[in-house]
Amino acid sequence: MLEEIRVKMMKRIGQMREFCNIWICDISPMAIKVLQDNTAKSMKCSIKWNSDTGYEVLHGPYRHVVDIQRQICSCRAWMLKGIPCPHAIAALHHRKLDPINYISHWYNKETYMKTYNYFIQPVMNLKMWSESQNISVIPPLVRKMSGRPGKKRKKEQGETSKTGKLSKKGIEMSCSTCHNKGHNKRNCPLGAPASGTSSKPADGPSSRPPSGPTAALTSTQTIVPAAAPTST
Repeated sequence: MLEEIRVKMMKRIGQMREFCNIWICDISPMAIKVLQDNTAKSMKCSIKWNSDTGYEVLHGPYRHVVDIQRQICSCRAWMLKGIPCPHAIAALHHRKLDPINYISHWYNKETYMKTYNYFIQPVMNLKMWSESQNISVIPPLVRKMSGRPGKKRKKEQGETSKTGKLSKKGIEMSCSTCHNKGHNKRNCPLGAPASGTSSKPADGPSSRPPSGPTAALTSTQTIVPAAAPTST
């Protein structure tokens, strides 16, 4: 990856230096384009001069103050970009001055060439490099730490724990007995059925009255089986 970045930067420096050779003047073409757009906008401005270096420029519903000597404008575009804004261009035209002379030196050809003054030299292939005579650097030995290794990562400062059960905040509970919301079966006004009992009678053979020979026996009588014969 570093080799690709090196080759790309080497080519870019050469391309940018060749681009500088096609400039029409000593000012960057991008700065000239911005200056031309601001010049077209300055035609819609009206000026009031204080007979010194200050101007009041009315541009639509806004009024801006321009100081040519300090090269500032209340819209701040002239200071931020280094290129005269439409209000400054209107003031410069009123004084019959050329706005191109008030562009910052950062857009000059000389400053541009200083940016790309240094070159990246070509490098041979990695397989053709000469072997280094220095001591090879090896990674440090892995030392086993005492104790059981941790399984959870260290949390950052202010990070909250996200483990455990999900919060039921904002969820309305419902009763499993009466199926109404706002309470559970513990606080149900109908009352929860006792454990081991059923609210409905069971339907089945055990609930029917006994019939047959055992019907005459009461709950206190028991059936005694006959004794088995013994051998002598």
